Amino acid sequence: MKNIFRIFFTAPKTNPVLVLGSLVISAFVEAFGIGAMMPLIVTLSGDGGKKPKGFAKFINEAMVAIGLEPSLPSLIAVVSILIALKSVMVFGALSYASISVAKVATWLRRRMIEAFFRARWSYFSGQHAGRFASAISMEATMAGEAYFYSAQFIAYLIQAITYSVVALLVNWQVALFALAIGGLTTLALGFLIRMTTESSEKMMQNTSDLTVAQTDVMNNMKPLKTMDRFGPIVAMMELTLKRMKKALVKTSVSALGVYHGTDAITALAIGGAVYLGAVVMAMPLSELVVLGIVFLMVISAINKQQKYLQIVLRVGHAYASIEKLIAEAQGQAETHAGTRPASLTGGVHFENVSFAHGETPIIRHANIDIPEGSITVLQGPSGAGKTTIIDLLTGLHVPDAGRILIGGVALADTDIKSWRRLIGYVPQELNLLHNSVRENITLGDKDISDADIWEALDLAGASDFVKAMSGGLNSTVGEMGGKLSGGQRQRISLARALVVKPQFLILDEVTSALDPETEKEICQNIVALEGRYTIVAITHRPAWTDIATHLYQVEAGRVTRAASRAQKKGAA
Repeated sequence: MKNIFRIFFTAPKTNPVLVLGSLVISAFVEAFGIGAMMPLIVTLSGDGGKKPKGFAKFINEAMVAIGLEPSLPSLIAVVSILIALKSVMVFGALSYASISVAKVATWLRRRMIEAFFRARWSYFSGQHAGRFASAISMEATMAGEAYFYSAQFIAYLIQAITYSVVALLVNWQVALFALAIGGLTTLALGFLIRMTTESSEKMMQNTSDLTVAQTDVMNNMKPLKTMDRFGPIVAMMELTLKRMKKALVKTSVSALGVYHGTDAITALAIGGAVYLGAVVMAMPLSELVVLGIVFLMVISAINKQQKYLQIVLRVGHAYASIEKLIAEAQGQAETHAGTRPASLTGGVHFENVSFAHGETPIIRHANIDIPEGSITVLQGPSGAGKTTIIDLLTGLHVPDAGRILIGGVALADTDIKSWRRLIGYVPQELNLLHNSVRENITLGDKDISDADIWEALDLAGASDFVKAMSGGLNSTVGEMGGKLSGGQRQRISLARALVVKPQFLILDEVTSALDPETEKEICQNIVALEGRYTIVAITHRPAWTDIATHLYQVEAGRVTRAASRAQKKGAA
């Protein structure tokens, strides 16, 4: 229950004071309107000669105080206007709450995206893309809905309280009897509410698990389809679906139990209250009619309140889950204190750099010189530590010992953003966007012109095949670039890195999946860039030995200098 109030009062980009104030004022307006029914019924029943007492007397005196005669026309007008005014005010408050749904969901998505991008690489690389996809799409939407349904719950809670107060003012003994029954009903149905909470949480977790599994399937669709190896994965997903079904059944049954259980027990409470008032206490007809109307309104408000309580319990976990994920990512934010602008003048140097993952050494006392304008190749088998060297160079990891100098300035003292803006990076994984060639190269940057794109395609050796495509730059490359060959995807990735006109170009196993002829063509493209960029390539393929101006062998974390192309030519 407290989670509902927490969501309502702490949800971002909302104004809980405005909404709550409107609901409270509308409740007072409605209470006065309902109270005005008593003198109205007294007048209509022909008991007008009797002096009003209790709540009816208070309403009459209030009308006189504001200059209204408590006559039949005035009473009808007051009741009609006040109840209509209440409806307008509640409509306005909840309309504002419904508009805020999009604001809440958007704000949570923005915070989550920012937290992910600012998180350190060691945290991000250990997460599953499907978990983030589920949070950004499904959970953020449900979190926004949780705010709206929390507002609805509070609105009907205020209405129920208002009607209860009116009932107490009409006849406190009968009202207390009915409210006591209502309280016992709430306690009796508490286990169903707890069941809803537990099953909703399981439903959320199972849905997230299914999204993660589906993401894995989509990323591996080609080998799975080629080898017809869907069976085990489908079986695993079916288990998740069964758990989802079980949780959904529990949620639905418990929700129905609370809803109809409330109806049944409340009906008995009203019957008992009416019997108590009419037979035992011999209440006047006007009080009995108003009390009956109020109790019906209480039932309606409680039923709607229970309805929205069930919904909030179902979607409220999404709000808590996404908040937890954001806090977790924010707690893993990168911490770079450097402020000096990056410059490549003088090149890049590793001085006795060591790095370990936990207790496992990865890089051991590495000394590497990367002169400005050179093609430096780090060569070695898979798992030797080449990619870790690049991650250290780009600041994704921090050395345990030694230092990295960028233009003579320690990377720890360098503004990491200014350094990364000098870098063009081509990864081993050719995961292109399911979008056009243009979007794959610009990544949505509107400041990059078509002229810049074609220049980058020329440098990457990709302009000819892009021009031959039916849509040119607007041609769609397919899921993960599936419409292109491996060499074409690699050239698009290279153009993406070059289009921002970097000074430092990193190539991470860019030809590992290519045939020798295509690899040779890519290497020729890289040689053509010599002097224009400072290039670092990591590879286990021998073809890169011929184009390196500086060559290092990486083996089990040890880095040793080897004879490069330039050195071999000098020796010859």
